[in-house]
Amino acid sequence: MNSDRKRVCLITGASGRLGSMFCRLYGHRYHIAAVSHTAPVNPPPEMTWTIDPFESLARKPARSTRFLAIQADLAEQDSIARIVDLALGEFGGVDLLVNAAAAVHLAPLLSDQFSTSQLMRMFEVNTSAPLRLAIELANRFWRSRVDENTALNRGIVNVSSTSGAYVFPDIGQAGYSASKSALNMLTSHMAEEFSALGIRVNCVAPDSFPARITTESVCDVIARVDRDAVTGQMLMLEPEGETVV
Repeated sequence: MNSDRKRVCLITGASGRLGSMFCRLYGHRYHIAAVSHTAPVNPPPEMTWTIDPFESLARKPARSTRFLAIQADLAEQDSIARIVDLALGEFGGVDLLVNAAAAVHLAPLLSDQFSTSQLMRMFEVNTSAPLRLAIELANRFWRSRVDENTALNRGIVNVSSTSGAYVFPDIGQAGYSASKSALNMLTSHMAEEFSALGIRVNCVAPDSFPARITTESVCDVIARVDRDAVTGQMLMLEPEGETVV
């Protein structure tokens, strides 16, 4: 693998605390397709490029493009194909998919604040969207490039949560925890099936950040998993350290 080649990362939740930090810390390492729901993502200054308004955009060198902001609602059925369209159109491929977007609605199950519509949205964004993005990329790009995928160490990192493995009482996390627990198990099955394409699939499950662990440390683990050759692992990130499940 050419270590000088800049990898292409498609990351969801890019305007959130984790996604925006990942873009700031690792923009030097990746071309980034940054997907956000609420607002377009502004790249840090070192990730921008200058275009002469009197020059044709078609003459802009392809490798100078390092950041693509995509606004999309992952719960909408048509958004997944459009995200992949834009990422492949801009960069020609994707080496790393980071599913960092999260929908969170905290409410006790028997309270008036709990609603099945919020529950379904959490499953759409937290569980279904990561799978749908991976399948779309597989069908559109990875499936016909098995040897290349292996050589370039391509992979997927699903961002879960320790709440997908533990019950934290009196917080109202039942729906959120269930969606993340499903993502954990889904990661294991994806790792098994996507291995036939030369694609690694792993899960990073952090404790609350930045309250209990730093956001930077979560970003560092995502980048490290991308560099490593592991697949099918869930890394629990807690104040006491990391646990591989």
